[in-house]
Amino acid sequence: MASAENPFYSTLRQSLNTHRLFSTVSSSYKGNGVIGIVRESYTKWERRVPLTPEQVRSLVKDHSYTVQIQPSNKRIFTNKEYEAAGAVVQDDLSEACLVLGVKQVEEDKLLPNKSYMFFSHTIKGQPENMSLLQSLLSSNIRLFDYECIKRPDGKRLVAFGKFAGIAGMINTFIGVGQQLLQSGYSTPFLNSPSSYMYRDLVAAKFGISSLGRDIANGGLPSSLEPLVFAFTGKGNVAEGAREVFELLPHKWIRRDELDELKKSEGPHDCVYGILVEQGDMVKLKSETMEEHLARKTHDVEHYRANPALYEAIFHEVIAPHLNVLVNGMYWDQRYPRLLTKSQVKDLYSANNDSFLCLADISCDIGGSVEFLEKSTTVEMPYFHYDPLSDTVSDIPMSEGISVMGVDILPSELPRESSKHFGDALMPLLHEIVGEGRGGEVGEELKNACITDDGQLSENFKYIDQLKRDYFNSQDKIDSQEDHLMLELDGHLFDSGLINHVLDLIESNQCKMEIVECNVGGVLGDTKKTTQAVLKVSNSSLSDGDLRAVAKKVEDLVELLPNAEAKIKVYGGGLEKKSTAKVTDLKQKQVLLLGSGKVAISFAEYIGRREDRKVVVCGNVEEEVRDVKGYAKHSEGVVFDVAGDKEKLKGLVEQSDVVVSLLPAPFHPMVGEMAIESGIDMCTASYVSDGIQELDGRLKEKGLKILNEVGLDPGMDHMSAMKIMDDIKARGGKISHFESVCGGLPAPEAANNPLMYKFSWSPMGVLTASQNDALFLRDGETVNIEGAELLNNARDLFSFPTMNLECLANRNSLVYKELYDIPDADTIFRGTIRFRGFSEQMYGIKQMGLLDDVRCEGGGEWKDVIAGMNVPTETRAFMDWLGVEKEGLMVSDRDSVVKSFCSLLEDRMTLGEAERDMVLMHHDIRGEFSDGRLEKHQSSLQVFGEGEGGMTAMCKTVGYTAAIGTEMILDGDIKDTGVLTPMDKGVYEKALDLLEEEGLVFEESCEVFDTTTTLEPQGFDFWEFHLNKGSKISCEPTSRDGCYFLMFRNKAKLNRWMEDEDSSSWFGSWDSKTWVKGTTGSGSSLHLSTSSSDSEIYVAIDNNYDHMFSTGSISCKISNKDYDLSHPSWTPPLQPTIYSPFIYAAADGDVKGEARVRWEGTIDYKVVGSKWLLPIWALWVVVVAAIKVWSSMTNNVSAAVKGASLITTPAAPGYAQVAVVEEPVFASIVPPSPSAPPK
Repeated sequence: MASAENPFYSTLRQSLNTHRLFSTVSSSYKGNGVIGIVRESYTKWERRVPLTPEQVRSLVKDHSYTVQIQPSNKRIFTNKEYEAAGAVVQDDLSEACLVLGVKQVEEDKLLPNKSYMFFSHTIKGQPENMSLLQSLLSSNIRLFDYECIKRPDGKRLVAFGKFAGIAGMINTFIGVGQQLLQSGYSTPFLNSPSSYMYRDLVAAKFGISSLGRDIANGGLPSSLEPLVFAFTGKGNVAEGAREVFELLPHKWIRRDELDELKKSEGPHDCVYGILVEQGDMVKLKSETMEEHLARKTHDVEHYRANPALYEAIFHEVIAPHLNVLVNGMYWDQRYPRLLTKSQVKDLYSANNDSFLCLADISCDIGGSVEFLEKSTTVEMPYFHYDPLSDTVSDIPMSEGISVMGVDILPSELPRESSKHFGDALMPLLHEIVGEGRGGEVGEELKNACITDDGQLSENFKYIDQLKRDYFNSQDKIDSQEDHLMLELDGHLFDSGLINHVLDLIESNQCKMEIVECNVGGVLGDTKKTTQAVLKVSNSSLSDGDLRAVAKKVEDLVELLPNAEAKIKVYGGGLEKKSTAKVTDLKQKQVLLLGSGKVAISFAEYIGRREDRKVVVCGNVEEEVRDVKGYAKHSEGVVFDVAGDKEKLKGLVEQSDVVVSLLPAPFHPMVGEMAIESGIDMCTASYVSDGIQELDGRLKEKGLKILNEVGLDPGMDHMSAMKIMDDIKARGGKISHFESVCGGLPAPEAANNPLMYKFSWSPMGVLTASQNDALFLRDGETVNIEGAELLNNARDLFSFPTMNLECLANRNSLVYKELYDIPDADTIFRGTIRFRGFSEQMYGIKQMGLLDDVRCEGGGEWKDVIAGMNVPTETRAFMDWLGVEKEGLMVSDRDSVVKSFCSLLEDRMTLGEAERDMVLMHHDIRGEFSDGRLEKHQSSLQVFGEGEGGMTAMCKTVGYTAAIGTEMILDGDIKDTGVLTPMDKGVYEKALDLLEEEGLVFEESCEVFDTTTTLEPQGFDFWEFHLNKGSKISCEPTSRDGCYFLMFRNKAKLNRWMEDEDSSSWFGSWDSKTWVKGTTGSGSSLHLSTSSSDSEIYVAIDNNYDHMFSTGSISCKISNKDYDLSHPSWTPPLQPTIYSPFIYAAADGDVKGEARVRWEGTIDYKVVGSKWLLPIWALWVVVVAAIKVWSSMTNNVSAAVKGASLITTPAAPGYAQVAVVEEPVFASIVPPSPSAPPK
């Protein structure tokens, strides 16, 4: 990527080489068995303690620790109780190796060189605590933060959510009682005290139970409507609140019971509760309210991952009926608010003022409930909010809402909270306090160590940037200021990613806040990820620059694969005082023509950005409404897109780009309008002649139409070109190209005899199965007529776990030029189906069901089938369709094929809950000049979501088209004219973006060394195993006299040798051919195994032309599956040579003699003066003289044991023996005289 060349990224890469996985806490903090406990000073209401007296007693008695505790008169436990437990009550804690607190310790009270444990509230870079953090570092304090101590399941070890829920619910009854009194009702709630007024939880529960008895005994006024308490959240907070609520007489109700309940008359002897589910808070924008309310289940994970696709509905379905909202949910700015000021104002304006009290136990200021504008205190837990005037008051009023937002609720139940606190801490203390321990701690503490040896630990170095920001400016991002939200999930700390992200944001002069940070680390055997949500802003940046910063962060994430991180960017612009979201980014309008299924993913992708508006056009109102709901900013226009050209033209003129997902014949018309309006266009269809004709005009105006950005065509082009361009760039050439693709039902949904489901028109599928096909295989052009296409399916093994087949897809030969692969001897594109599909369809074709002829009979299918011959292989499918049953009518009596399509669509459409599947596979081979052969495999497998989610076809087509459109809008595509995504500048980025959507090609490459140099010793031979379609070529690498042959059959070779000037060597076996050549003539020999798998044998005579010369042969094998760089076979019995067997004089007139002995059974026949060796397995060759065979002085007859053959050369020459198979033994005896050759 271009951004990777920035010096910042270069520095980053270097730093990663030495980055440690985790910081190791210092060994300087040695344990000495002394624990200190500080007095709390954070707030007067903080009466909790980290250890109860009973826990101190255990430490002192059972572990012989010393516990020193500073005296305090406000703790829930007295000083005397600690003294009785064995603690030393004193101010001086200097002896302690570990000091415990609950909340932040005062800076001037910190003791240097100690280990501390308390809630520091620094991990989000909270500005108010940055000075404290600096003091911790300056004092060389090792701080363990309770907030970061996690259990193996990732949940916090020290958590007080349940106690917050209990205390908050008790306090809720106070607000309910006071607000009802303002409305003229005296109720038992008015006598309910605050939770801190009870001695302990037992007393509190007894008091609430007493309140419940009063309600059950008729304590609620008869004119008072039924009181409905709505609870949000699923965690400990909500659990604690419900636990207290259920102490009252109560009934749990469902959403659909609210209307009837509110109509019921009093008096009511109980209160009512409703658990707010996701479906009560939000709905998909693409759904109508009726569709949403009819749903039985809701996908929580989808909502969390895609909040932009949802909109709030709580104000419509729950808020009009509730009296009390108990809010315990998590929320951040990625998600729709539970309730806004404008929504509650609308309720009150409509005289729906039953909403009495908000108890926001989560205490998220300006969060999920917008009118929680400030926190409240323990002694004054409520303020009053008037929705109509948007004002707050500390004085209760008769109209409006009492609002509670106490941020230290657990401190109101200090006794139980402290015990819970200490129980969690006790097992961890020994690692730090134990004598001589403390240098190395366990994973829970290591992950929670913020400062160590005067530095921030590796996990928390990011805070340093926030600390610097605090001391430099101390200004936070204004809640009304435009911003972006960056959501990061991964190993942010141990990889160093978070630190580099913050450096990058700072270097771009941006302000930043951490909205949420859940620290991971190593827990047990699991390495947990960290989730962080960052809020980034810079009011001085120019249009689009803020998003450019976010893009740099995205690039940075890609550069750190060891972080295994994911990033999501959310548009900025908070809701501002009951107004719509505002953004400074210039919005571009995308005109989307077509509202079918694939349009959903397109709209969702484009619609993520604040600076995009999607205008969806279609002629079906329900479809248009559904699609536009997936985009943040959208508009739907329902009209006859193909027929109302004036309206279409007007929409094109108003847009920045037009995307046509209409049928291909309409593209040229849309293209004409795009040219007239001066905008670019994008389609997922093949380039048609009509589109190609626009190329010149587009280039004249500097415009473009990007075509073929879907699945096939689209992703197939891009993934294949990526591989082929890489091979070419390294000097290779493409020798083999096969690409197959198919849309299928997922295996569990392939539950009919045809093993297919239709997600688009059956007519298209049936028509495609009858197209002519043309392709190249092993250098031969194959032409299959459409009538026989289904009868020519071949098995496909590219996805081994599935039983698949493949049909040739139209004319593959055009890709020789389109892909620039002139050297390929195989070019094939095919369609994937489950095995058996073609056989069934061929039977259907033979029956005549694909013919466009009139239906016979009285209009029932049984009448149509009665006149047809049903093949055996198709019988099960016909029975499954039920075409021979009574009463099944054809849909169109004028056409058999149209009626059959209608039947298939009715019986075999992919169900709403079923998943589809997309498969794609490339087999691409590249040859290189050094003899290497690379075999590349690339596979894509995508499943649909089922249950009404996106289909695999929707994702692969829609996301690809959307990415192409975004690249046009962002200026990433510079070329003009009619374009396809085969250019590197397009497909590289597009494939990267597709990966981010989970559309990933799995790639592999095998490398074969196809060239080997054979160095013969005398007369030698080799065997190679080649399969069908392979080739072997032999070329001399030396001109020093090699005579070489290649032949195919070892068992039946007739080998004949004659004078070189006459008919040369020749032979034949089973009508097959063999070839030969000599280095003297510079020959090259070639054989192909095009007909079947076979073996190739190479024989080389190294001394053919010159005595005492050497030579070699380079053998190059083009093989489909095997590495043939080394011979796989050699003779099982080598000849035994006792001495040199070639003699010659300098003047060339000395003759020699060679003697050959055999032991074994052989069979030779003499034909004239030549030898005929019919059995290659027992091949013996004696060569005498250079050009001719001499007459044999001794001829060996059949089945002779122990015989010898002696021959005397007629001219200077040599003798050779090659014995291939037992039980033959051979030796060569030197002739006399024994003078060695020169």
